[in-house]
Amino acid sequence: MFRNLNIILLAAAALIAGVLLFRVTQYNAEPKLALVYPQARVLADFNLTDQYGDAVNRERLYGQWTLAFVGYTHCPDICPLTLAKLAGVQPELAAMVEQPLKVWFISVDPKRDSTEQLNNYVSYFDQENVLGMTAGHEQLFPFVRQLGLMYALSSTTAEDYLVDHSASVVLINPQGQLVAMFKPPMQPGELPVIDTEQLLADFPLVLNKLKAG
Repeated sequence: MFRNLNIILLAAAALIAGVLLFRVTQYNAEPKLALVYPQARVLADFNLTDQYGDAVNRERLYGQWTLAFVGYTHCPDICPLTLAKLAGVQPELAAMVEQPLKVWFISVDPKRDSTEQLNNYVSYFDQENVLGMTAGHEQLFPFVRQLGLMYALSSTTAEDYLVDHSASVVLINPQGQLVAMFKPPMQPGELPVIDTEQLLADFPLVLNKLKAG
């Protein structure tokens, strides 16, 4: 009887050790396509206008997690794909955090992206937690630069011009601080668009690293 008890105790101890090892490994695991900043970056105030014509400033970031990326509504590929992916995966990401999680689509083409245009574009994705916004370049340039992203306007006078811009998505914490960046996989011949499966795998690892400080 004692022998059987010892076997049971050893098996239980091995199981507990295995669970603890798994948790430690998961806690210390590194995200594959995400960069977590060693120190949270405080954002200077900014002034944008959302798709409803309401002002957007730094205070709008408080009390929520925010995934933000730049683009424009006339973008032929990366922007609609990124927006669709983030809108689709938002509920799963939101379930991993206590505060609300929002997605910000920041248009860097204010010439064509009016409030009405932004509203029609973002509303197409039918996700109440996705918000479109823009501003004049005097506000956009410094704000986008703060986020560690970029965009460049074409010098052409054609109406159907393209805008070069980053394809990464940044994460802002509920204190309005920039804390991480999610990068798209870079594969030859493929568009640099966020991989939702990888985002779902990396997101909790990023949160763990943020909690660890």
